[in-house]
Amino acid sequence: MILSDMIESFWIFAGNDLSFPGGKRDPTDKTILDTALREMEEEISVSRDQVEVIGEYAPMPNKDCTMKVHPFVGLIKEPIEDIESIVFNKDEVDRVFTVPIQDLIDPGKRSMARFRNSKFLYPIWKIDQEDITIWGLTAFILDGKKYSILSVGVLRSIARDGPRDAVEIPEGAKAEK
Repeated sequence: MILSDMIESFWIFAGNDLSFPGGKRDPTDKTILDTALREMEEEISVSRDQVEVIGEYAPMPNKDCTMKVHPFVGLIKEPIEDIESIVFNKDEVDRVFTVPIQDLIDPGKRSMARFRNSKFLYPIWKIDQEDITIWGLTAFILDGKKYSILSVGVLRSIARDGPRDAVEIPEGAKAEK
């Protein structure tokens, strides 16, 4: 899974704004999917031809209901062997990194937290590599979609590499009901 850390002038909130590639619709975009693919090309230089879109989710509002995010899930057709090889737009993105899909279902990496005196608890993930914390709308999207993302990833991995290289389920992970 590829996430990016936007440069400070792009932060919506204080603190690191880790997110999926994406952004606002341009007049030249025919569809919301066109927007997502164009933004991915602009931010992390992954061509739309390299992506197989496998899912579209219902629009999700941010906590203040001031914007909606239209999440898509796609698989990059050719595996990226070295994340350092991604040429990203330094005018928008500070860094690009990957998070193993297994980390989404590892109960030791996910917790709940209250933000800004909210009465609600929100999911956060603490990922060991590079001391990454996934929070906010990105974490909310992942929390709601992690098992559908995981199942597609496992099926594709098995189809491509055989069962021995499939995603390993961490000890203590539970299936959602």
